[in-house]
Amino acid sequence: MGESSKLRRYRADHEDLNTSSRSAIIEAGRVLFLSQGIASTTMGDIAEQAGVSRVTVYRHFPECGAIALEVYKLMLDSILEATRARVPSGATGLEAARGCLNALFAAYSEQEAAFRFCAVFSSYYAIEERSDELVEWYGAREFRGLADACGQFFGSQLDQETAGRLMALTDAAASGLCSLALAGSPLNQANVEPRLRNLQEMILGRFDDL
Repeated sequence: MGESSKLRRYRADHEDLNTSSRSAIIEAGRVLFLSQGIASTTMGDIAEQAGVSRVTVYRHFPECGAIALEVYKLMLDSILEATRARVPSGATGLEAARGCLNALFAAYSEQEAAFRFCAVFSSYYAIEERSDELVEWYGAREFRGLADACGQFFGSQLDQETAGRLMALTDAAASGLCSLALAGSPLNQANVEPRLRNLQEMILGRFDDL
């Protein structure tokens, strides 16, 4: 199926614009999506939060889900940057995989909001009814989960079977951290820390069994 004329117009006219209004729209989306959820946020809400008109919002994005995807990519990049900075320099193979897992857990405290948004976005993407245009919007962009992105650290240096098992383990770690972040707001820090430690011990214990 070819692109709709509406999506082609967005892509040709606005996709590459790096304007202050576009940045404000994405930041407004981030704030509102985290505070009230994606499905409960309207384009009007985002326009008001960003201090721009609804026309301006629609010039850049076809609907809220497209803004959510841009926020997701920013949050994922933030987690990956924090993770990459903690992986030992020169690590390869299983050493890099262990470093990646440890780095994910070490990055949690400063990236809690990013993990929480990833959890919110994953739930939205899984259950929300999406328009044809939004499906195209998703499909036109590189869309990787956290575990797939972390696989950059070790995937090319391991045999296919081992890499696949490690990807599943990384996915379990990422999912656990996202779930913890989603449930973490009403929990005090004294309850979060032991749950984080238990999750890390469980994941690394499974790593040692590989």
